[in-house]
Amino acid sequence: MYNTTSSLTGKKGTRCLICTGCGRCPGVIREMQVVTEKLELPPLSLQNTEGIRLMTVDIGTTTIAMQLYDADGKIVDSCPSVNPQVSYGADVLSRIEAARDPGKAADMQKKVLGLIEKGVQRFSKKIQEKESIQMVIAANTTMTYLLMGWDPAELGRAPFQVSHCGAVDTQIAGISCHIIPGLSAFVGGDITAGILACQMLEQEEPMLLIDLGTNGEMALGNRQKLYACATAAGPAFEGGANRGIWGADMVNLLQELLEEGLMDRQGLLKEPYFTRGIRIGDVLVTKEAVRAVQLAKGAIAAGIEILTESYGIRLSDISKVVLAGGFGYYLDPKAAAAIGLLPKELTDRTVTGGNTALSGAALVGNRILTGQLRSWDDLHRRQELQIQILNLAEQVKFTETFLKKMDFC
Repeated sequence: MYNTTSSLTGKKGTRCLICTGCGRCPGVIREMQVVTEKLELPPLSLQNTEGIRLMTVDIGTTTIAMQLYDADGKIVDSCPSVNPQVSYGADVLSRIEAARDPGKAADMQKKVLGLIEKGVQRFSKKIQEKESIQMVIAANTTMTYLLMGWDPAELGRAPFQVSHCGAVDTQIAGISCHIIPGLSAFVGGDITAGILACQMLEQEEPMLLIDLGTNGEMALGNRQKLYACATAAGPAFEGGANRGIWGADMVNLLQELLEEGLMDRQGLLKEPYFTRGIRIGDVLVTKEAVRAVQLAKGAIAAGIEILTESYGIRLSDISKVVLAGGFGYYLDPKAAAAIGLLPKELTDRTVTGGNTALSGAALVGNRILTGQLRSWDDLHRRQELQIQILNLAEQVKFTETFLKKMDFC
């Protein structure tokens, strides 16, 4: 007879589904929460004689986060929100499909522009009368296309070409705006910004950046060579797998379900939980939620393995792993390794980067406001840096590796 009692059933509380790694949420399971070592970010100096203040925006598929900085590089105000485009689908392919209808494309653009304008209005109340705002945006490629009103159809079909791949200087809500360039159809400006935040291009030893959001982007490299890829994780890591449980907490729960024998390595819950789910605090964890995380973690783990092999190094050669986003802020690397999301060899070298898209956008803003590099467009012109974008769907080993990584182990 299966054990029907569990120490998990007494856990209570839910985490906010708009997580930017602020650390202020009460958390789903406070006892299980582990905050990893933090990535050290370069200092900011936003002093300028024109009295311009910096506003950074991260447009993700699921969430949009905005921040305002003072002249000393300190965050004055933050404004996170659900991306209002979610009504057109949870992932980029759904949005691309919806954008085939010009009316829906225009509405998606309007929704995000309207949200950013509200952010500008809010932040404008925080600055002095003679001060102004400069905006820097980091977004995945599809979000950039929709924001600018470009047809994203090419991003959703082979060979996944990108007609608009450079930095963009425009105006949004009446203020100057710089949009950071992406690297490919599925590796966008948010990852470009993350690479900057990690200072990957200044390192001699390879670093691995993993953004465990809806698109599951990864970048591996140093000052001489950079490889990047993306894999469809879906909303499983952002509260979409089991509403009420944030992804990092879900990873911890799955680890405990394994350890208590309530779930096997194939992700099957023991009866009676297989049929009715297992209630943890005020949230019901179902077999469908477990399956969603299983698919997402299999894709991420396969991506890490193929990216490392393609780069031509071993896992032991990676000097540091940076987990980006709110998911990474709360993720326990040991729990992630226990379910097979991260390789066990990398747990001791894993740090949290917080929202590296916003951090990287702040660094770009720093360069703009202090009269340094106008943008990061020169990344594409640096002859000494080899950039390789991997399309995992075209990798012969991906399906085999993905199936192998599906098990919780």
